[in-house]
Amino acid sequence: MNRITSAENGKKGGRPYASKYVSCFIIPGINTVVLTKRQYDTLKEKFGKELLQKALLILDNWLCTSPVGIKHKGKNNYAYFRTDGWVINEARNFIT
Repeated sequence: MNRITSAENGKKGGRPYASKYVSCFIIPGINTVVLTKRQYDTLKEKFGKELLQKALLILDNWLCTSPVGIKHKGKNNYAYFRTDGWVINEARNFIT
């Protein structure tokens, strides 16, 4: 991992710079949703495997087809998995 801080990159602050591709976790059957292993495990523990899988499929489809979703493709998508967020609500409606 590169230990150059953002302050050394010409920005003010001190967060270490890390490539977004180093910590990506490959989710089987999902092509465009980007999560780290820790984020995936947290979500699986919080929502359960079945609900999380449905939510991942819904978000993956949205990222591929929606013009707004295409802008968010390749970025970390952890923020979409809020308890009261649209992805989880759609997955709950899909299961019932």
